[in-house]
Amino acid sequence: MIVNSLNWGSYDPVLAQRKLDCLIPCLPMRVTVFGAGAIGSVIGARMHEQGISVTLVGRPAHVEAIKARGLQLRTASGLHIVHLSAAASFGGRPEVVLLSVKSQDVVEACREITANFSAATIVTMQNGVRCDEEAAGVVGRDRVVGCVLYMSATYLEPGIVEQLPGGRLEIGAPFPESRSRVEAVAELLAGVLPTALVSDLAAARWAKLMGNLTNVIPTATGLSARQAFRHPLLSRLAVAAIREGVRTAQLSGQRLGQSQRARRLRLMTILPMALSHRLFAGGLARIFPKDSAFGGSTQQSFLRGSSSELDYLNGEVVRAGRRIDRPTPINTALLERGQSVFTTRQLLTPEQLAAGLPL
Repeated sequence: MIVNSLNWGSYDPVLAQRKLDCLIPCLPMRVTVFGAGAIGSVIGARMHEQGISVTLVGRPAHVEAIKARGLQLRTASGLHIVHLSAAASFGGRPEVVLLSVKSQDVVEACREITANFSAATIVTMQNGVRCDEEAAGVVGRDRVVGCVLYMSATYLEPGIVEQLPGGRLEIGAPFPESRSRVEAVAELLAGVLPTALVSDLAAARWAKLMGNLTNVIPTATGLSARQAFRHPLLSRLAVAAIREGVRTAQLSGQRLGQSQRARRLRLMTILPMALSHRLFAGGLARIFPKDSAFGGSTQQSFLRGSSSELDYLNGEVVRAGRRIDRPTPINTALLERGQSVFTTRQLLTPEQLAAGLPL
């Protein structure tokens, strides 16, 4: 069900804005976006445009560029210059922290938050399925609200980000103790993107993870996502990785939910590989505009020289397979070869990435 600011029902951006206009003066919400790269910067900018007090916490070069020239946000409608607060470290007393650091940085970021004696609601916005537990291990289960992001954005250079068209958010409580915080977070984000409340956050995270299993493919080859998923061999590899991931998740007892996305994922595994590839490979490429250089969050981390989140993506399927003694040759190879690319900085050809795999 979609959250329409203070009401349940179909999403109406005009009505959402009116509700937010009424809500914000009554609740002077202070928000910190911790980990303001591409996604965090876009969300922070959109919230600032809604009149919400937002501070971006990001890399020093990004922060200095924002302070000097404002955040340059490129969208399909043109260039927007957004002047908002930015800092290189966490501070202040926000009521809400949007945690948009990479999965491997969640624990350290939460420790920094608690070191500042913050009692804020922590909204986890990572890929993968472990972020809620890892955050709760530091700040407590009652403070963590989960957000599953379906949104594409690119960090072009310090102070400049690009938002691709479309997107939506799914908000839920990873623990019973945090249910009372969920609706307020959904209201806060409803003016940014269409926002749905989900009753089974774990299932929503696993369904999103299946798509993220392909992040390594453009990263390891240096291609854009559109180029990679239009490549005959790499598109087969992408479909095969998802099929293996879905089957392993289901056999290990992980739920995917009943969303349209989850139904498509299950269908992808039921059909023969050739038919599944024929039906679904084109959709992977069509997500991205024809001239888009977007390669995904993993590729952006690689290009910036950051650490790899692949252990939280393909590694999750590998671990699930080990728990039930089920081989996961495709995701195991993608994990190992992707991690090698991060270590050696040497890209692979499509043939090298797919070598020896059962496609």
